[in-house]
Amino acid sequence: MPTITYDKRDLLNLIGKDLSDEQLEEVIHLIKPNVEAMKEDEITLELTPDRPDLYGIEGLARAIKQYLGLIIGLKKHKAENPKVQIKAGTVDIRPYIAAAVVRNVTMTDAFIKSLMNIQEVLAETIGRKRKKVAIGIHDFDKIIQPISYTDANPDAKIVPLDTDEEMNLSEVFDKIPKGKEYGHILEGAKKYPVYTDAKGVFSFPPIINSDRTRVTEETKTLFVELTGLDKESVLQTLNILVTNFAERGCVIEAVKIFHGERPEITPDLNPTFLDITLEEINKWIGLDLKKVDAVAILQRMGYDVTESKGTLRVYIPSYRTDILHKIDLIEDVAIGYGFNNFTPELPNIATVGKSHPIEKTSAKYRHLLTGFGFQELIRPVLTNHRDLFEKMNVERENVIELENPVSEDYVCLRNWIVPSLMKVLSVNKHVDYPQNVFEVGDVVVPDDNEEIKAKTVRKVAFIMSHSKASYTDAKAVAETLMKQMSVDYKLEEASSTAFILGRQANILVENKVIGHFGELHPQVLENWGLEMPCAAFEISL
Repeated sequence: MPTITYDKRDLLNLIGKDLSDEQLEEVIHLIKPNVEAMKEDEITLELTPDRPDLYGIEGLARAIKQYLGLIIGLKKHKAENPKVQIKAGTVDIRPYIAAAVVRNVTMTDAFIKSLMNIQEVLAETIGRKRKKVAIGIHDFDKIIQPISYTDANPDAKIVPLDTDEEMNLSEVFDKIPKGKEYGHILEGAKKYPVYTDAKGVFSFPPIINSDRTRVTEETKTLFVELTGLDKESVLQTLNILVTNFAERGCVIEAVKIFHGERPEITPDLNPTFLDITLEEINKWIGLDLKKVDAVAILQRMGYDVTESKGTLRVYIPSYRTDILHKIDLIEDVAIGYGFNNFTPELPNIATVGKSHPIEKTSAKYRHLLTGFGFQELIRPVLTNHRDLFEKMNVERENVIELENPVSEDYVCLRNWIVPSLMKVLSVNKHVDYPQNVFEVGDVVVPDDNEEIKAKTVRKVAFIMSHSKASYTDAKAVAETLMKQMSVDYKLEEASSTAFILGRQANILVENKVIGHFGELHPQVLENWGLEMPCAAFEISL
């Protein structure tokens, strides 16, 4: 989940109310984010991925004002009629675009800081590190129309941002830091996506903008352009951006994009709606709200509401891209009602709980490994292919993937635990060694059952990391574990590319491989940036 630091004074100015640190922290917690740190001039929040409208300081201030009753109902935003056109060609590698003109801009220090922050955060989260959505922001007055979006040959010229050297697009990948960082997104492309004007290329998405259209303190009008792989994400990101700008008094002007003869106007800031009944709201949150109370709460959360024949029609602002289903509205009713106001109730059941056998076995492994001096970790089941396979020097396998991930770091479910432990070691190189860690947790693997298609497997894994960590160390702990757990096992030679050949073994129970252990390959250590040897173990319970 993204952790973002905001300027506290700017936040209070946008709210328009002088709140104490305690009051500010309380209202933020009630809305949803978690306050990580509160300093004299800054506030750091951990935000959930389902509220990207709060990633910008303006959106956060708007939500706080709504919760405090300083704004009632739907905050309406309007895009002025388009005066600018873009001719969009067929660009297969990044086919979807959106754009807007932002006028009446005052480039204060607070606005510049906010602009840089929201652009980067949205590109990293919704944009999956610019792959799914990339954002470019330019000084509009430096662009000479007509504007086109097209694909260009690698020898097309650009003067990249923060340089004074004209170079080919293909040279950007080697000469510019952003080219090295994001060049893999365009790997294999024969032509590259660009925005051009009468003077040539002014944007090379998703890599870098031209220095010619850089935004400065004198900028009065912005040109915002987006490209991406998913049309809905591109349009939603633009809505969040421009409505944030509107909170500072900027005027949003639409842009007409021509795909051939067919024009498309972006952004579309008109509200959408969902229909819901009072009975559905009360059923899901266990309350007995009256209609007037439910309407008041929805208005407090930033919606407009009308009623027809017992059904509430809830109008949703364009920046609330997280509202996909009526259950999302019901959650907002619960937030608006206040979780502190719910009365706890004991469940009306007559059963007595007891530990599941797998939990008893897991507890025994935890007890043993803790006794051996290992530190327990609890890591998320969500991960990514890079950590599971590439960094572990193994071939990619079929895994359960998320249909609509919100972050490039969490796109699938792990099928083994060792990579999760390696990730922890890779960010704790500054901590004293030895570092011996373990986890008893779940993985998810594909299942032949056509209805379920996936199954959960409980596993235990550990890693020993110190200057003398070896196959012998892992074998000693592994065999002690097996004996203490009264497991009848045997070992056989293994050949996983994650481990050093000849320094690894499979563990068999009833002639079935249940796990493996050994000394991790130097390439794996290099991939994770580790300098100490590591010996790892993992079995299925």
